[in-house]
Amino acid sequence: MTATHTLCPGCQAQLAPADGPTHRYIGASPACWALYTTLYNGGEPPLAPAAHAQLLVDAYATQHPGTPSPQSIQSVAVHLLTLHGVLVHGVAIKRALWLRQETLHQRGSSRHGRYTWLAPPDFSSSLTIADIVAAPTPTQRTAIAKQYVDMVYRAWAALHTPTIAAWYAAYIDGE
Repeated sequence: MTATHTLCPGCQAQLAPADGPTHRYIGASPACWALYTTLYNGGEPPLAPAAHAQLLVDAYATQHPGTPSPQSIQSVAVHLLTLHGVLVHGVAIKRALWLRQETLHQRGSSRHGRYTWLAPPDFSSSLTIADIVAAPTPTQRTAIAKQYVDMVYRAWAALHTPTIAAWYAAYIDGE
């Protein structure tokens, strides 16, 4: 890393330094957050139409888990369970919003304190939002975005499948 680059604390991407906002509990640098919000909210640079683009929010949030706090713990759990539902259980991507909402429904217990902090995987050699943005065409960006979503989930699953599966069984299965 040179003085002309900063390291994103979440994805470990080396990016040009930038001033600007970040999310209050997602652990991303201002430069990384700007890339993500521009891509996700503004479609710049554009992706080719693809259903899995809806899962970028889940992959990004889990690749940038922040530090242990009630908000970050719940955020990582909600987004991991959404990825788990789609990628493992075959829930249709168009139901991703439903999955996110289901993880927060109260089923005899408060949603606060329902989930625990999971030690994040090492993302230092993984795809990042910067890799998606750097691809030259919408089709290539979309292909990398799909790989990114899959890679982020696999990194978490390698460490925490039993916990993720137990949460899914407790809070989503049977709906």
